Parts: sequence; structure tokens; C-alpha cells
Amino acid sequence: MAFTGPVADRMEIRELYGMYADASARADRAAWLACWATDCRWTSHIFDCSGHAALGEQWDGVLAMFSELAFMSEVGAIEVAGDAAVGRSVAREIGRLLNGKLYKLVGCYEDRMVRENGAWLFTRRDYRPVIQEIPE
Repeated sequence: MAFTGPVADRMEIRELYGMYADASARADRAAWLACWATDCRWTSHIFDCSGHAALGEQWDGVLAMFSELAFMSEVGAIEVAGDAAVGRSVAREIGRLLNGKLYKLVGCYEDRMVRENGAWLFTRRDYRPVIQEIPE
């Protein structure tokens, strides 16, 4: 996978990745959900959910474990073909658990995006952890 397709589309998709990371770091549920297409799916090593309602419930469950969360990502690839795209990114997350301990995680997202109503949105994000530091 590389960077292919119109530069303007790739730039808008990079901004989508930025909006997602920003919403995650600010724990802004509405802004985070706004990054997803109508038909969406979010998977990881611990869950698999589809649709805005299910994604919102999963978000609530994840965020309920933390008093603070930092989320940073780097885009590794974007391939645009018309109104569809695939991409890959690496995320670095550090969360302060409710007991005060830190949970650290690095993972990789394999993504699918679509242009919906003129905006690029995620249709699918498949997350795989690479390194986890789980407090005792």
C-alpha cells in the first residue's frame, strides 16, 4: 500500500485521521462519531461492532475505564479510487485508568473510507495491537 490517488482527496482523508485523533484525545463522542459513515464497522482484538449506535456504546464502554486519554496517530498509507479509499495508520494511546495507573498501547489500523455527502468518512477500522503495557 502506498499513497495514490488525487492529492486533494488524500489531504481530506489526512484531515479525517486528524479529526479522529483529536476527538479521541478530547473524549468528544459526537466529534468522534462524526468521523464515521452511515454504514460503519469498528473491530479490534476485544470487540466487533457495526452502526453508529453500537459504535457509540462501545466508545462509552472504552472511555468509562479512563480518567484521561492521549491519542496520537500517524498515517502510513492512503490509496484513493474514486469515492472509496483504503488506508493504514499507527496509533499511540496512553490512558490513565480510574485507579491512577497508566495503560499504554501502540496499534495498527487497517481502514476503509468512502466519500459520503461530499465528505470522507470511515466505513471500517480494523485495529490490531502491536505493543501493550498493561499495569498490574
